[in-house]
Amino acid sequence: MTAGVVDSLWVYPVKGAVGVPVGEVDVLPSTGALHDRSLAIARGDQSVPPRTTWRPRSAFKQVARDPDMTQVTVTMLRPDVVELRHRAHPDGVRSDQPDEDQEAVLRQWFGEPGLRLVHADTTGLWDCVDAELSLLNLASVRALEGMAGRALDPRRFRANVHLDGLSAFAELSWVGRRIRLGDCEVEVIRPIQRCRATSANPSTGERDVELPSLLARAVGHPNMGVYARLVEPARLRVGATVAVGGVDGLRDEATHTWPREAEVLETVREDARTVSLWLRDPYLLPVTAGQHVRVHLPTADGGLTWRAYSVSGRRDDRLRITVRLRGLVSKRLASLASGDRLLVSGPYGAPAFSREQLPLYLVSAGIGITPVAAVVQQLVAAADSRPVSVLHVDASKESAALWPEVAEHTRRSGGTATLFETRTAARRPTARDIVDILPGNAQALVCGSTDFVDMVSRALQGAGVDAGRIHADPFLSPATDPPVRRPAPTPGPHPVTYLPEGTTATWTDADGTLLELAEHHGIPVPFSCRAGACGTCALDLVRGDVSYLVDPALPPGSRVLACSAVPTGPVTLKRVSP
Repeated sequence: MTAGVVDSLWVYPVKGAVGVPVGEVDVLPSTGALHDRSLAIARGDQSVPPRTTWRPRSAFKQVARDPDMTQVTVTMLRPDVVELRHRAHPDGVRSDQPDEDQEAVLRQWFGEPGLRLVHADTTGLWDCVDAELSLLNLASVRALEGMAGRALDPRRFRANVHLDGLSAFAELSWVGRRIRLGDCEVEVIRPIQRCRATSANPSTGERDVELPSLLARAVGHPNMGVYARLVEPARLRVGATVAVGGVDGLRDEATHTWPREAEVLETVREDARTVSLWLRDPYLLPVTAGQHVRVHLPTADGGLTWRAYSVSGRRDDRLRITVRLRGLVSKRLASLASGDRLLVSGPYGAPAFSREQLPLYLVSAGIGITPVAAVVQQLVAAADSRPVSVLHVDASKESAALWPEVAEHTRRSGGTATLFETRTAARRPTARDIVDILPGNAQALVCGSTDFVDMVSRALQGAGVDAGRIHADPFLSPATDPPVRRPAPTPGPHPVTYLPEGTTATWTDADGTLLELAEHHGIPVPFSCRAGACGTCALDLVRGDVSYLVDPALPPGSRVLACSAVPTGPVTLKRVSP
């Protein structure tokens, strides 16, 4: 099936420098496009030999940390020799010059000692060791422009192949498929999760748009474009037609941030205003009660819209989301039938309760019952014998979707389930109603409107429940307006300690966020969206204070979202225990 054309081709002879457009290029397995990322500027504080195998990008000058690299242009003098020029400096540097001559010029450009050009030995010096080619759908860029309210030069994504004639974000369903680009056949291996390098204007180096945050707000995930690897040697040409094949196999490394097409297995009408969808995730990723998935739906203007839904049940290889019919998105979901496909990502968020065998208190209102349904189902499936109490608030028994199921699972687990009917009581529950059935030494899950969650959380803390044992899950809509970046309150340096490792790194303004600082130093901070929308990178603030460069897409609560925050002084942070 023909799906588009190759609009333009680009190679990047020097990693981080400006790309070179070409009309055609030879592509080879393990090499990719000929000359692509065949050289890089090694940092002076890194031990990188003149000919080097692949190594992480932190060893080299890169746009993510060095936006001035967008000012470095490349000329191919011979197949094995390039000349670099900086738009703000008169002197150039050649790859065949002695190291000391290279270092002298590069020091003038960047003010750093010890910089020199190194050559790739076996594979290109790509950001990922197996990323032979990167593909970008120009329709997706145009759709993102509409959401951003501004033009976005596609060169900021630094892709080898620009494709056109496709529907926006069609490439997200290509992972695991073989794609023909004229005579060139490739296997798409993963979506490209974007970092702050794409925030830099490719003409000026100015950080003029918060691209990762924009992606997360606009489409609900951090991906733009896909990585592919070559099936066999070929020549790739501008104007080649694009044909999308069938699924060849899914990657074992698939993570929850990868959008993919789930199959709708069954649509169940729970009541007049509530519907459940049973889905099969092709990646079969594990889901824990308290987590949510995102659905990504095409819009009439060619973009994507998204919503997050708590997982309300799990059965074998299928998961369930339950939707209250309120707007266009929920009504479109309700119209899906068995066999339909739905673009999803996730699961996101922390589990609803820790592994500690403490009594559980599950409090919900309205459609907030969905994570409670998943919790009690999980307890029964695991034969978990811990004490559990459920309090659900709804207008009446008839309007309480999933309540019969929740009550039955709670009974089977040996717990107690209480339904507070506001229509019968002629009032809403009070703090006294909440704490009357609170088990001693409990950890709690609270889900409902923001006001309800705040009221219940305050009542529980007033009754002695530690805030760290309350899993608050309010109904929140993510920010959709284009993100605006503020300058850091201070330029640093500030020491930042990450627990439990006890690793201390020195932060300066050039390091970006606390998450980016951790990445630079190999500190394992989990993350997903990079925009403060999922909570995966939440850290406990042990000491010090932080400030947010970009307002998170969702309110951060009492924890620090490392993807958006910077220190204002010495800081100690602790990874949240599952």
